[in-house]
Amino acid sequence: MNYAIQVKNFTKRFNNKTVVNNVSFQVKKGSIHGFIGPNGSGKSTTLNALLGLVIASSGELLIEGKKVIADPHFSANVGYVPAEPLFPRNMKVKQFVEFVGLLRDISVTQYRQKLATSSLNRLSSQKCITLSTGQKKLLQLFAINLYHPEILLLDEPFNGLDPTKRTLLIRKIKEVRDQGGTILMSTHILSDLQELADEITMIKPTQGGSQIVYSGDKTADIQKTYEQYFVQGKESDDLFA
Repeated sequence: MNYAIQVKNFTKRFNNKTVVNNVSFQVKKGSIHGFIGPNGSGKSTTLNALLGLVIASSGELLIEGKKVIADPHFSANVGYVPAEPLFPRNMKVKQFVEFVGLLRDISVTQYRQKLATSSLNRLSSQKCITLSTGQKKLLQLFAINLYHPEILLLDEPFNGLDPTKRTLLIRKIKEVRDQGGTILMSTHILSDLQELADEITMIKPTQGGSQIVYSGDKTADIQKTYEQYFVQGKESDDLFA
């Protein structure tokens, strides 16, 4: 099986607390894979570990067969959009685009032309930190589109987007998959995954650290599958009683 992403027995501890415990799943090349779980289940921690931003306490993570961190080129073909985009305090939109261009060895002419024809151009002199959540997401998605990585890690990509931009992003995600790219996407919007995902992985927080409760083909009704693992029985509480 040709996997773009492999997570093998990944465990992450912060001080004496185990946040993610012995998690394993794979993402097939050329697929959209939904990563699902409630807040605090370790989704962002796992995505950050795949980027080398969080160091695994144990286990192994691979991108296209390259060991994360151990292989200096593991992230060369990866694009990432975090749930809450962060930017340097005084960096302007055009400076961020220039920075990405330099990092990815994109010609000045190319990235300037793309910015000039983008809806972000009117914001080019604005500081990134002053943008709305949706605008920050669009800026990061724009930056990724400059170099067309074949693997996308998306953490809550639809947060802050208006219906038009959300529709365009859904179309773009499908386009990336149809062209052979791979997307690992964490989102709470299960209806989007029902439309987009080929496979899903569900991760559940437990006292000893979050664990995988399901990983495989997309189920016929993701919402019902989610409720089965996270809402029924002891998972229900009296929050809205």
